[in-house]
Amino acid sequence: MKSSFRYILVASFITAIAAIVFLQFNSNRSTNELINGNEDLMSVLKVKSELQQVQKNVAQLEAEAKSIVIRGEDLQDGRFQQQIKRIDNSFQLLDSFETNQTIGASIQELRQLVSRKVNMNTEVLRTFAGDGKDSAEKLINTQAGQLLSDSIRWLSNQIDERYQVNVTELIRSADNSGRQAKTFGTILAIVAVVTSLIAFGYISYKIIEQQRLIHRLNISELKARQSARVKENFLANMSHEIRTPLNAILGFTGLLKQEPELSSQAGNYTTSIHKAGENLLQIVNNILDISKIEAGMMVVEHAPFEIRHTFSDIRNIYNQKCIEKGLEFIVTIDEGVPQFLLGDEVRVTQMIVNLVGNAIKFTDKGSIQVIVTSRKKTGDAITLKFQVIDTGIGMTEPEEAAIFERFQQSEEGIARRYGGTGLGLSIVKDLVHLMNGTIEVHSKKGWGSSFIIEIPFQIAEADTIVDYGPEEAPGFINAQGRKILIVEDNELNQLLLQQLFRNWAIDFDTAGNGAEAIAYLKTQKYALILMDIQMPVADGYSTAGVIRNDLKIDTPIVAMTADALPGEKERCMAAGMNEYLSKPINESELKKMIAHGLQHENLYGDSGQQEHHGQQNLQYLKLEYLTSVSRGNREYEKEVFEQFLELFPEQLDALTARIEEGDPAPVSKIVHSMKTTVGVVGLDETFYAYFDLLEKNDEKTDHRRDIAALQKISHAVLAEVKEYYDKTYR
Repeated sequence: MKSSFRYILVASFITAIAAIVFLQFNSNRSTNELINGNEDLMSVLKVKSELQQVQKNVAQLEAEAKSIVIRGEDLQDGRFQQQIKRIDNSFQLLDSFETNQTIGASIQELRQLVSRKVNMNTEVLRTFAGDGKDSAEKLINTQAGQLLSDSIRWLSNQIDERYQVNVTELIRSADNSGRQAKTFGTILAIVAVVTSLIAFGYISYKIIEQQRLIHRLNISELKARQSARVKENFLANMSHEIRTPLNAILGFTGLLKQEPELSSQAGNYTTSIHKAGENLLQIVNNILDISKIEAGMMVVEHAPFEIRHTFSDIRNIYNQKCIEKGLEFIVTIDEGVPQFLLGDEVRVTQMIVNLVGNAIKFTDKGSIQVIVTSRKKTGDAITLKFQVIDTGIGMTEPEEAAIFERFQQSEEGIARRYGGTGLGLSIVKDLVHLMNGTIEVHSKKGWGSSFIIEIPFQIAEADTIVDYGPEEAPGFINAQGRKILIVEDNELNQLLLQQLFRNWAIDFDTAGNGAEAIAYLKTQKYALILMDIQMPVADGYSTAGVIRNDLKIDTPIVAMTADALPGEKERCMAAGMNEYLSKPINESELKKMIAHGLQHENLYGDSGQQEHHGQQNLQYLKLEYLTSVSRGNREYEKEVFEQFLELFPEQLDALTARIEEGDPAPVSKIVHSMKTTVGVVGLDETFYAYFDLLEKNDEKTDHRRDIAALQKISHAVLAEVKEYYDKTYR
């Protein structure tokens, strides 16, 4: 229906244009005929006037000749010759009509008659000069002269009458042309008005239709944002509700596995429960990683790390599993690969662990190889090639093409036989792209698969890596004379942490919420605080704010949360916390973080403030997260501040423009980007309050006051960051 209407509209438009052109053409032609008729009328008047002038000049010529003869005047005065010239001048206009079909021949005949009349009078004067007056008078009195004058008069009248009849017909035709021009002009005006009304109606209809479409799109966008918020809330609740019991399951099964008196059967049961919990945790982590990637909140860090230590840890993780399956596990790092790199060690580990885990899962015999080589090096930039090769079940070409899609596995029976959700490789691909790398797979059914990743890195200096002493290695806890405050509302998690701390010989106190923690901190000094985020009475964010701003306590705070959603880590850092652990808490990670926190308190305490000498005077800038990531690498810190000073004003301008235009669609995306920018630097929690308000953007909400307030505080922040950057890094 819409298509046929479009064709009818186009046909009508073309017809209207053709009609306008036709009417305009005929109107112009009629107007030209009217103009020509007026010109012909003017020519009639001129012809009539010239004919009368010819007759007058001929009569004067004849009278001049008679006067000379009768009076005997001198022939040399030139008056007769002047009359001849006047006659010639009268014929100048008439001669232009010789080509006229109506009077052209008559004008030629008239010219001949006038010439004969001139010749006759010339002969009279010649006779007068030669034979005398009497002979000249006889010649004058002959009837020939009178007959010639009558012929001239009669022919002039005939020419005038015939030309007037012809011109009358032309005038009548011009009148008709004028009437036609008037008619065509009226029709043209009507057609133009009708066409304009139709065009106006159609344009108005399309504008209304477009406004309706925009309204529907805005509603759809609002529903999509609401759906995204529902999804985010669901993920948050799911994460919290699943991770909290998982924390107890994995923690207590880990403790049970360490019991020497546990029977073999009970040990197997405990191991099975622990593995099932780890599998469930992996599924939750994959879903949350996808959520982070979709929200644009997956942050790739550029921190120094030692790549051989990284792959040594990976070897240790999977070596026992390969031995249990009878597989050979080989990790090879080429000598050309630098020892120290700038990059995201966590994401590199996540990618390789995903690929190696898949390889072990789908390989029943043979080997798993991990090979790291250097591809190209330019200055301090280097591209590394990671290969994970297995001798497993392999894939067909169609399966290869879809292997990186979400929820894809090579066959329907794969999930039933091997388990898994089909999310791991999709996440690996997304992480590779986030790090500006490439990934490809080569496989043959029944022969195995080879995954190849290439990622660019920066080469780091050896002195940027934290070098732990033999008693300072992560995992070695020296808590003598120091106490840790556990702030946790869940009783199972309290029990787990208390048992772990007893095993590690760590003195501790336990607070059930933020208010109790504040009460403890007012009376005692602690070396480290483990802070849960979601708690009754006072949550982790507000409690951290009171500790930092009201109590002025700089004790390191480690956030513990089951909400591993996009931006959560950055929000914790901005609230004043120093480290971040997602639940369920891994025993070795917790042990490593506590050991590092206790043995390097100055990283967060006084010496850290001395290194960042302006911290105590900073109102908005919170350096805890940045310093914890950089580990003293000033070049990394400088680059982060430079990128912030460049990106944040652009993002603020873009956000302001979208809100002033009333365009809610891109606002959430810009806010997400700004959260990432702010989170990496580490700013006051105030920013997140504004961001939360702006993310709730819809048609009924006027955010101009919010954006004005955000602009005001942003200008102050930019000035503070710029001043700190100039003092510290220039």
